Amino acid sequence: MAPWIVLCIGLRVLLVLAWPPQGQYPGVGWWISTTTADLALMLPFLLFAGGVALASAVTSLRRVVRITIPLALLFAVASYGLSAWVSPILRHHLDDLPAATAEAGRFGPSTPDVLLDILRDVEANPPDEYSLGVDARGRSPPNVLRWRLHVPVAQAVFGVLNVLLGVLAAQLSANLPRGARRNARLAIGVIGGSAYFLCLAAASPIQPFLRDGTLQSGVLSAWAPLTLPLIALLALLALVRSRYR
Repeated sequence: MAPWIVLCIGLRVLLVLAWPPQGQYPGVGWWISTTTADLALMLPFLLFAGGVALASAVTSLRRVVRITIPLALLFAVASYGLSAWVSPILRHHLDDLPAATAEAGRFGPSTPDVLLDILRDVEANPPDEYSLGVDARGRSPPNVLRWRLHVPVAQAVFGVLNVLLGVLAAQLSANLPRGARRNARLAIGVIGGSAYFLCLAAASPIQPFLRDGTLQSGVLSAWAPLTLPLIALLALLALVRSRYR
């Protein structure tokens, strides 16, 4: 997992040096909060590599299952904590760009408890017009607030599924030649992760709201993309079972 983390963070550094956000080079606080947010986003996707490593290191399938489940849950909790709590708090306290200050507003960091308070306030006192502006969180669409509450949980669940997908991909490709084995595992991980990310982006309720004001279900938008890794998991499980039957 480590090389992918270094690669993604390195690409972020190069992009920021080439195109500074808001036309100014950010301070240390911005780098800390942004790197944490990047890690929170990447972790569920990179857990596929963790599953492959586990299955490659432990030969007994029963032992793999006993080790994988608690580790997957541990990483899922870490992913949720980084995404829902650590990253918003660091952004609130350390980010020195004007947009971050505007986003903080009168509510504080966008942690789940704050988002719930905003959601209750918006539902109890609907504004004349909803807004997605960083300086108008008190007028956020309720479906977008629900989406923001559910997405970190859904992505943590995706991380658990991705560990299992990595284990099954390793089991399925175990007897292939070294080069073909590596390419097969890389293809399954990259294609599966990319497909889930595209589904997550496509299901976001933000674009329908910006397009014509549609308040698409935030809960469904957060959880519907998980159908793809679930289908992939069942397909790989069926293939592994048929191979070792």
